Amino acid sequence: MRRLRLAGAVAVSLLFGMTSVVQAAPQSAQSLPQTASLAAAPPVPNGAWTVYHHDNAHTGFDSTQPAAATATTGWVSGAMDAQVYASPLVYGGIVYSATLNNTVYAFNQADGLTIWSTHLTAPTTTGWSCGNVAPMGILATPVIDVGGGRIYVAGLGSDHLYRVYGLNLTTGVVELTTTIPTNIGTGFDWRIEQQRGALAVANGYVYVPFGGRAGDCGAYHGWVVGVPTSGSPSLAVYETPSTASGIWAAGGVLVDDSTGNVFFATGNAIPCSGAVNSDSVIRTNATLGSATFFQPNDWSAHWCQPDQDLGSVSPVLISPNLMFMSGKYGQGFLLNPTNLGGTNGQLFPAKSPYVGVDVCVGNNGNATFGSFAYAAPRVYLTCDGNGLVSLTVNTSTPSFSSCDASCTATGSWHIGGSTTFGPPIVAGGAIWAAVNGGGLYGFNAASGAQIFHSANFGINRFSTPSEAGGQIFVASSNVVRSFNMVKACGGAGLSATPPTSAATGSAVLLTGSVSPSCPNPRYRFWIQPPGGAWTIVQDYSPTNTYNWTSTSPAGLYYLEVDVRDQTSTATYDSVFNITYTLNGCTGAGISAAPPPPQQPGPTVVVTGSATCPGTATFRFWTRAPGGAWVIAQDYSTSNSYNWPTAALALGSYGLEVDVRNQGSTTTYETTANTTYALAVGVCSTPTLNANPTSPGATGAGVTFTSTTTNCPNPLFRFWVQAPGGPWVIKQDYSAANTFNWTATGLAGSYGIEVDVRDQAEGNSVSYDAVKNITYQ
Repeated sequence: MRRLRLAGAVAVSLLFGMTSVVQAAPQSAQSLPQTASLAAAPPVPNGAWTVYHHDNAHTGFDSTQPAAATATTGWVSGAMDAQVYASPLVYGGIVYSATLNNTVYAFNQADGLTIWSTHLTAPTTTGWSCGNVAPMGILATPVIDVGGGRIYVAGLGSDHLYRVYGLNLTTGVVELTTTIPTNIGTGFDWRIEQQRGALAVANGYVYVPFGGRAGDCGAYHGWVVGVPTSGSPSLAVYETPSTASGIWAAGGVLVDDSTGNVFFATGNAIPCSGAVNSDSVIRTNATLGSATFFQPNDWSAHWCQPDQDLGSVSPVLISPNLMFMSGKYGQGFLLNPTNLGGTNGQLFPAKSPYVGVDVCVGNNGNATFGSFAYAAPRVYLTCDGNGLVSLTVNTSTPSFSSCDASCTATGSWHIGGSTTFGPPIVAGGAIWAAVNGGGLYGFNAASGAQIFHSANFGINRFSTPSEAGGQIFVASSNVVRSFNMVKACGGAGLSATPPTSAATGSAVLLTGSVSPSCPNPRYRFWIQPPGGAWTIVQDYSPTNTYNWTSTSPAGLYYLEVDVRDQTSTATYDSVFNITYTLNGCTGAGISAAPPPPQQPGPTVVVTGSATCPGTATFRFWTRAPGGAWVIAQDYSTSNSYNWPTAALALGSYGLEVDVRNQGSTTTYETTANTTYALAVGVCSTPTLNANPTSPGATGAGVTFTSTTTNCPNPLFRFWVQAPGGPWVIKQDYSAANTFNWTATGLAGSYGIEVDVRDQAEGNSVSYDAVKNITYQ
C-alpha cells in the first residue's frame, strides 16, 4: 500500500524521459483574475529570495547576512483565503505568498500589511482519483523572474486545467496565462497528476514539474513542462517513459546557471521490473531534451520495490561539477552534474564494491523529504522523525561524512532528537527550520547549538522558510509569519590603556569593541593571571570598559572580552583576547648603619632599596634571636626604618625589607634580608704613644695616649715597670685613654703598657688586648 504524499508521507515512481514541444491549449472560459489593492506604505527593497531555496541551485543559503545570534518575532500577515504550502518569496521589499484557493498575495516586507492580492480563478475542490489536499489551487512554490518583473505561479482551476500565470510584481495584474493541455505526451490526466514541486525560471521558460497524487493512484507519469515567458504557446515537455516515476519533491526543478541545464529527481516506477529511470536524477537541456540520468546501483531492491523514492527530495547543486542527493531510503550520493553516469554512476560512494552511505541516523525508510541546504562545507537535511543532520562535504576528493544510527562520524552531527522539521535553510550562520506545531527553530550552522525557538505554530507538510534582508518568513497555515534575525556581535576587539604593560598596582583600562553591525552589544571581561585560571571579572553588561585595579602579582596575563547581542543566548557571539605584562619591583637590597656588631643602645637605621617601574613601597621586619619574624614598619613609601636597640638583649637579629609597587596587593615583589649582631665589643690591639717621645729627661712629665677600635665603650689601664723592677698599675681601668707619668724616677729603661677592654665586660675579662713599649 502506497504512502500518502502530503498530509501523511510520500510515494511515487518514475521511468525514462520523453521530451517534446507542444502547443498550449487555448484559454478556456474562466472567471477573470481579480486584483485588490490596499493602502500600504511604499515597499523598501531589503534583500531577495526569488526562488525555492534561494537560488537555482537550491542551496537554501544566503551568504550576504552577518552572523545571527538569535531571532525575534516580527509581524504576522493578515489571514489569507486558504491554506499555504508554498514557501514565501521576497523581492523589492515585497513578500509574496500563494494559497490553495488560487490567490496570490503581496505583503509589505517592512510591516506585513497587504499591498495587493489577486484571485486568479476558483480552484478544484473535488473529482480527483486520490489526494489529500483540498481545495487544489496553487500548491507549489512560485518563482520570481526579476528581469521580466513577474511572479509565476501554477494553479489548478475549477475547470480541471492547470495554468501558469505571470503576475506583475508591483501591481499583481496578470500579464501571462498559459494553459497546460491534457493531450501532451501519453496523456495528462489532472485527476492523478499533482503539481507539488517548486517552479523554476531560466532559459526563457518557467519549468513546472508534476507527479502523482497521494496514494499512487492511476497510471500517471512524471512530467516537467517548460512554459515560455514570452507568451508563446509552444511548450517544452519532458515525460518519464515508465509509469509513475513522479517528479513530486517540494524542491521541484533546479537549474545550473553556468550551462542552463535542468535537473530534477524521479520517484519509484510502478511496476519496478523493467522500469527506465525509476528513482533517478535527470538532467536535460534548456528545452527539456537530451536527457541523461543517475540511478543508484541498488535502485530496484532498496528504492523502488519498498517505495523509498530517490525523488522524495530535489538535489542540491554544490558546484557545476558536484551535486548531492539522497531520498526516502536515507543513503546519499555525490554526483557529477556534467556526467551523471547512469546506474551506479556516482562519484561517492565507491562504485565497486558499492556500499551505501547512511545520512539520516541510520533510517532506511521514509528518511528525508523536500530539499537540502548547502553552505560550504556542510550539507544540511531534515530526517523525518530524526531531527536535523549536518554532513561535511569534501569537494576536492568527493566524499562526505556519514550519519548512521550513532551519527558520530567526524564531521557529522545530529540535532533535534525525534522532531520532524521542514526542509532547512541557512542564513546568518544559522540553520532555520520549522516544525508543525512547534514553530521556528534556529541552530548554529557550525555546531548545531540552538540559538532560537519561537512560540509554537502550525505549518503544512514540507514547509520551508525563506529569508531576505535578515528577515525570515514562514508560511503558517493561512498566514505568513516573519522573524527578525538578531545580528551576532562580530569582530570583537580588546585594547588596554596603558598598552602592552604597566607597573603592578597601576590602574589599567580595558576597552572592548565590536563591529558596527551589532545593534545592542553586551560585553564580558575575563582575566587569567600567571599560572592561574580564567576568571570573569565583569559579567555581561552594556559597558564596554573594565577598570582593572587589582593589577598584581607581576607576570604575563591573558585578557579577554566576549561580546554578544542583548537578545543572544549564545555563550558569546565573538571573542578577542590579548596578553598583558605587569612589571613588579626587582633587585631588593638592605643595609644598616652603624654596621654590626653593636652593643644595645644606639638607634640603627635600616635602609631598603629596589628597582621599581612604579612608586616603590617598603615593609621592614625584625626577628629576635630564636624568635619569629615581626613587622616592624608596614608598607609605606619610606625606604628606611629606625630600629631602637637600647632595650634589646644581646644576640644575632634578622632584618628584612619587602618591596612592591604602590597599589600592588601581592605580599611582596622582591625581598632582601640580613643579620645584625648586638654584642659586647672586643677591643682591638690598642696604640700607645708617648709625648715627649723616648728618650726623655728624668723628672720630666710624659703623657701616654692609647686608642682602640671595635668596642663602643673602651676602658684603659696603664702599667709601668721600673728598670729591673715589677710591673705596677699606675692608672686602673677608666674611660681615660691618657696617662700622665710625672714621677719618672731614676734614669734607665722603663716598660710602659696599656690594657683595653669594653666597659660592658666588667671584671669578666682582665683585658681584650694589650700594648707595651719601652721608654728611656
